[in-house]
Amino acid sequence: MPSRLLVIWSLLCILALPTAAQTKKSSSKAANVQAGSLVSVDAAAATVTLKPKTGANIIYRITEKTKVLRGKKAVEIGEFKAGDEIVVRFRKSSVGPASLYDLADKPSWEWLAKLRREKTLVTVKEITDEALHATEGADKAEVDYRVTEKTAWSKAGKPAEAKDFKAGDKVYVEPRLLPNGGIMAIAVADSSESADKLKERSKFTVTGTVKVINIPKRLINIHTVAGDDRELSIAPDCTVRQASKDVPITAIKPSLTVTAHLTRNDEGEPVANKITIQSKKVTAKRSVVKIPLPGGKIAPKKPGAVVDSPGGGG
Repeated sequence: MPSRLLVIWSLLCILALPTAAQTKKSSSKAANVQAGSLVSVDAAAATVTLKPKTGANIIYRITEKTKVLRGKKAVEIGEFKAGDEIVVRFRKSSVGPASLYDLADKPSWEWLAKLRREKTLVTVKEITDEALHATEGADKAEVDYRVTEKTAWSKAGKPAEAKDFKAGDKVYVEPRLLPNGGIMAIAVADSSESADKLKERSKFTVTGTVKVINIPKRLINIHTVAGDDRELSIAPDCTVRQASKDVPITAIKPSLTVTAHLTRNDEGEPVANKITIQSKKVTAKRSVVKIPLPGGKIAPKKPGAVVDSPGGGG
């Protein structure tokens, strides 16, 4: 009897494997994005019906806030016809059809999705107190970014303000997707490297190589992954971790790779309240040197190559 139960248990485990794999695969997809072909538009009911590649037709509700794009331009829903391939992003509703945030043809959706997640080079049209209006690409597709007091600006490698930029300037914008589908500009700079540094400074963790550690003055200088040089105050109660254990602050040495977890003091300045010394294994994964080859190709050196020498990084 025990052996029979063991066989049954083994069979159940085997049958469960495909389900687990399928769940993992489906979880990697955006839960509120659906692609398919347009079946119909009901202007009176303010709904659209979409036929996905598999499964039954789905009805979505159009609102005054729905962003409709075709050819990277805002259009009326009437510009689409039955049979058109579209992508929608929606918000589920407990009552009635899900509401649409976005409805777009596939090229426009891919363009919009990229703008929302990647640093982008754009040309300034106008900057107001609340927005950066710009164009992107050879086709000069229009894009609007929301700007706030939290938007960081840089020009010629130095801190700047919105007023330092004018129409026609080319800038790199680091984005953040807002709940309503809009795009906030986290950072705006006239160089890609400066935009990377500004984005890194907006986060509450920073990783890099220790250049100087001054324990009496509670200061640490780090050359960061983005190429920035930052001097950070160390909180009196800062904990230092290495290999999942607490270690004394004296364990931090120049040339080690660390991750500093930041908070802000009363003056709004970043302060390290936790510092993790990265293991050599983690450092090796991060430290990949790219070597230019003829023809513009890049060949990465094997993992483990040192990116920043002790005290390096101007």
